[in-house]
This record gives sequence, structure tokens and C-alpha cells, in this order.
Amino acid sequence: MNSEENLSDHLASFMYRLDDIKHIHSSQLTFQQQDRSLYTMLLFRQAKGTIYIQERSHAMEGQIGFILSPGTEVKLSIDDNLTVDYYQIRFHALQYAGNDCFTSGKVRFPEKVFLFNNQVLNEMVENIGRNFQSKDSFGGMEANIRFQEMILFLFKDYMDKQKVDLKKAITLTKDYMEQKYSTNITRKRLAEIAGVSTDYYSRMFKRETGKSPMEYLTDIRIKKAEQLLIHSDEKLSTVANKVGFNDEFYFSRKFKAMKGCSPTIYIKKIKSSPRITSLKHLLTGHLLTLGIEPYAAVISNAYPVITQLRNTIPLGEFDPDLEKLMEVKPDLILTRDYHKDDKSLKEKMVEQIAPTVNVPFLHEWRMLFQTIAKIIEKEKEASIWLEYYDQKVEKVRKLIERKIEDEKILVIGIGKEKICVYGTRNVGTVLYGDLRLKIPKGVEEIEYFKEITLEDLFGFEADRILLTPYKHDGTVNMDQMIQNKINALFTSEKWQELKAVRNRAIYGMYDHKHLYTCYTSYTHNLLLDKLQRLFVTESSI
Repeated sequence: MNSEENLSDHLASFMYRLDDIKHIHSSQLTFQQQDRSLYTMLLFRQAKGTIYIQERSHAMEGQIGFILSPGTEVKLSIDDNLTVDYYQIRFHALQYAGNDCFTSGKVRFPEKVFLFNNQVLNEMVENIGRNFQSKDSFGGMEANIRFQEMILFLFKDYMDKQKVDLKKAITLTKDYMEQKYSTNITRKRLAEIAGVSTDYYSRMFKRETGKSPMEYLTDIRIKKAEQLLIHSDEKLSTVANKVGFNDEFYFSRKFKAMKGCSPTIYIKKIKSSPRITSLKHLLTGHLLTLGIEPYAAVISNAYPVITQLRNTIPLGEFDPDLEKLMEVKPDLILTRDYHKDDKSLKEKMVEQIAPTVNVPFLHEWRMLFQTIAKIIEKEKEASIWLEYYDQKVEKVRKLIERKIEDEKILVIGIGKEKICVYGTRNVGTVLYGDLRLKIPKGVEEIEYFKEITLEDLFGFEADRILLTPYKHDGTVNMDQMIQNKINALFTSEKWQELKAVRNRAIYGMYDHKHLYTCYTSYTHNLLLDKLQRLFVTESSI
């Protein structure tokens, strides 16, 4: 990339006049342009090797082009003695000198200017060559006109590509800062990644983002510090070091300059704020258990906790509406971390709206619950609730155990077209983990769920079967389709042969969509009540 901001204006300020064009087939190229007013363009139609321009080497592969200043020495090393096919075009660059006069000028051409792989460009060069060699009186004039068109095409195409390449390079350095923010990042290193000079990179970065590279990096570091301070009890000095600041006091000054108060005061205000927003229903469930109704949340009918969210501002059904999220101005955003290497554009935009904590979804639900409690300073409430839950589990377990003894219980998910078996997580966590009920053959190998056929059900050898929704989208139409699927199952001869069906040990748990299959403290507590009613006080269907 050329480091001059006004390259296009510079190139457009000259007139270019064709002097000579040659089509060359050779295995060697060594020359030095003697005429101090002539520039040389080398357009390689096919090349593989290395070209040395004033002792600087450039690898060549396929079709490529170079522009050489007057007096430039060139050597070409071709692989395996192959023949190189190229055009050598010599031309003058003229600059207006006043009084209707033009003189030879000094042009700052980019040395390696383009890949010569454009069919239009190929045709232009061949046309110029034919006209130049033509015996027609106007052949030379037409060749020169066509050369002007080719120069214009080349430079405009080059500048367009440079703009795109620079945007990509800036994006690359922004991604680098996101990943390496804790390391010693310098402007020089970022410019090297972008492939331009340090000053040019800084100017272009600020034009693109509105901030200098170092200001942008500081923003990233402060946002990462926010997350660490919200998420942990680490000292300021430790947090500062983790996000790339060597000096705790410099970190505090930068933090206060951006947020208006010290890190300690800022985080205390965030954690006690009533404007906590949840972008995932499972996090909403944990907040409800802790007695917190989210200020705003993604709310879906597929996970019907709507009756508990009377004052919550809805942000969408499955993903947040970013415009609405910005409008509500949350103080803290909770979402879940999928352990992805690259964040989506939407995830990055969310983090620009308010301090955002990505809670690890893959953690065991109790750990997830306690993590959220710690974030909002409800750790004592979380401990009390978990103690209550464990006591309730023991009570329900004894009641159910007396009723079903060692019988194996299978949970089947019913979708509009397919069925599945739920595994050891979600419903299984309560059923097979907390309540320690007998797990059917093969279920221990399933973590979340596994789609199956009706015939597959015989392999699980279940004594009792729980029916619950599978991939419910929250609509009334889906309710009806699931009911149709259940009706079809019940009238199937194969279904009637199942041991649990013959023993009238089928239980329905599909009346509240995914309320009981969500992996949260809130729904696990409700599931305990539901299982007690199904197995102890109610009858099968």
C-alpha cells in the first residue's frame, strides 16, 4: 500500500504519453533504463519466480505488474528456466509547468501496482500493441489514446482495491487488538499488520473509526476491565495488569476519564442498578430465582415465564433488537458465552451499548446461578436458596421413590415432525442427577437430546415415559402440531407395544412448552413440583 493519503490526486495531476510497447518472450530480464525521462511498465502475462528491483525482491506467481521509475535496475529470476511472457511499455509522465508548457515530472507510482489478471486489461494491452505496430497513419495516435484509457483504468482500479484493502487491514488490526489487548501493542506493530507506514495507518484508522489506534485500544482494555471487575473480586492492580495496563494508577485515571468515576465506585453502581438486562432466557430464570425482575429482556413464548415479567421491557423473542436495546439504556447486560473464538458483529455491537458480562453457559447450573448472584451481589440469597432447593430435592425424592422404586423413567421430546430422547442435562439433571432416579439404558450417553425413531424406543427399556415438547417455537400453531404428533403416536401399533404404554405409565408434561426443559434454577424448582404431582398425586394419561 502507498503511504500517501492523496495518491489519487497526485497520479491524476500528470499526463502520460506512450513511447514504446514490446511483447517479449524470454527466460531472462536484465536492464537499466538509460533515458532519465522514461518510466517502464512491466505487465507479466505468465511468470513464476522472483523479480529484483533495485535489489528489492518481489515474488511473482501468475500474472502481475510493476511500474519502474527512470534509471531503475531490474533483474528477473525465473523458476526452472521457464519462458516468461510479458509486455514492456515505456512512457513519459508530463506535468504542467505554466505558460502552456509541459515538462517531465517525477511520479510517486506504487511499485507493485496490480495483478495483471483482468480480461479487460489484457484486451487493452493487446489493442495498444496492435495499433502501435500498425502501418496505419493514425496507428500511433490511436495506440496513445488507448494507452491513456488503460492508465485511467489501471489507476482507478488500483485505488478502489486499495480502499477495500485498507478497510480490511484496519479490521484486521481491530481484531488483533480485541485478541491481544493484554499484551504490549504499539502503533508500529499495528501498522506492520496493516502493511502501511505508522503515520498513514494512524490517519486512516482515525478517519475510519473516529479514534486513534491507541484510544481504540484503551476503550477495549477498559471494557475488558469492566467485565473482570463485575465478574471477580480481583484487586485493581491485578485487573489493570490483565487488560494491558502496567500502572494501576494510570489505569484508574483512564477509567475515571472514560466513566466519570473510579473503578470501585463505578462497579458498585453497576451491580446495584435496577437496570439489569438479560439477553438469554436461562439467565432470566436465575435472576427471577434471586428475586430480580430484569429491567429489559429477550422474552419468548417458548419459555413461558411471562407471568413473572410484568414490568420487564421486551427486547425480542429470541435475539435482541439492538435499536430497542440502545433506547432502554441498560446499566448492565447479561448474556451467555458460547466459547466461540470469533464474536459476531451483533455480539460486538451489544458490548458497545453497556457493560456486558458473557456468562459461561457450559457451566453446571448451580455454578452458573452462583456466578450471576455474585455479579449482582446476591451471593447470600443464592446460598439460602440452594440450601432450600437441596432440602426440597430430598423430600421429593423420598416421595417419588416410594411410588416408583427402581423403575426407569425416559423423557421423550415431541416435535411437529420428529421425536427425541432427552439426556442427562436439562430435565435429566433433575431427574437422574438431583432425584437419583433410575436412568434407562443408553440415556447416560446422551447429554442434551438425540433424535430417534419410534422403533428406537424399544432399546431404552423404559418403565415409565414422560412426554414434553421438542423444539417448540412458542406459537399456538406449534401446540396443535405437537398435539397432532402425540395423537398419531397414541394410535400407532408400535407405540401400543411399548412396556410403559402397556402398563399405562405415560405422563404428559407438554402443557407449558419448554418451561420444564430449561436449564435454570427457576425451572428446576418448578420441575420438582411437577414431578411430585405426576408420580405421587396424579395419574398417568
